[in-house]
Amino acid sequence: MTCRLLLLLGCLLPLLGGSKLEAALKVGDPAPKIAPKKWVQGEAVKEFEGDKVYIVEFWATWCGPCVAAIPHVNEVFKKHSKKGLVVVGQNLGEDEKTVSAFVRKMGSKMTYRVTVDDEKGTMGKKWLEAAGQKGIPRAFVVNKSGRIAYIGHPMLLEESLLVKLLSEPSTKPAAAAAAPVATAPSEKAEELAARAGTLLREGETDEAEKVIAKLHEELGDKFRYIGGLLELDLMLARGETADAPELAKILAEDFAEQEAIGVAAAARLSYAGSPDETMLATAEKLAGPAAQSEGPARCGALSVLARVSFLRGEKDKAVGFQKQAVDCASPAEAAAAKDALSAYQEDKLP
Repeated sequence: MTCRLLLLLGCLLPLLGGSKLEAALKVGDPAPKIAPKKWVQGEAVKEFEGDKVYIVEFWATWCGPCVAAIPHVNEVFKKHSKKGLVVVGQNLGEDEKTVSAFVRKMGSKMTYRVTVDDEKGTMGKKWLEAAGQKGIPRAFVVNKSGRIAYIGHPMLLEESLLVKLLSEPSTKPAAAAAAPVATAPSEKAEELAARAGTLLREGETDEAEKVIAKLHEELGDKFRYIGGLLELDLMLARGETADAPELAKILAEDFAEQEAIGVAAAARLSYAGSPDETMLATAEKLAGPAAQSEGPARCGALSVLARVSFLRGEKDKAVGFQKQAVDCASPAEAAAAKDALSAYQEDKLP
């Protein structure tokens, strides 16, 4: 049996029971509310917003076809997230600990929102059972009017449908669209971020992971990078370096308009305990554009390039980059930039 055929067959759901399920929820109907027990990853979706399109995809860690489809779902999310696509991976029948461990293991292959259902299986009943679906993976697409536009296997979802739905006009009320935009994270989010940073420095990675999960719930999309950078810190603290470059690239791509975020991700790769060449090459690529700009992230980017060069054994190149960093450093950056230059000139790693 081919892998493709296995993907299409999916896994039967004994938990939904019955030999035949009557479909009360159909394409064109208003979508049920997303009401899981817990958001394991990403910001909670409290309601369908009229300027976004949603994919609610049901899956489980024990379902082979579900796991095989995750990278595809993730690629679709990455490609269309900036245009307003939100993906929610709704796990069925498993506890938070199991799902959290799985999501962490998937790393950069599963970057969209992930939830677990409650003990009553509410999401499974209101979506899958109501739609007469007995197998997973199953994807539901919700358009900008909050109505179901597709029910089926995620691998069979035509990208052209998503493009069409994303291009449709927003139904978000003008008043809501004009709501004030937060200029800083909430006080609680700042406290959680500081707490996570402290735990990571103390080597308490398991506790840090719990705090970061709470932080994600407090951060809006504009400040999602804070949680993302801490996830990268957590990954590096645990020595999970294989996926670190990909996560750094995702952060840089998602916040491409903010050069400092890409530079911050690059710095984390270059300052890891023993960065391999893939990590160094990624750091170099992410820092390169900012190093050539005149923006506020230039000094930090040049410092990253200097460190990457030194780690590769290119001392003269490192000194050259760091001299440029000193020249463009702000008052707050000047002392550290000069100290780093002195270290490189003495053939030492700052």
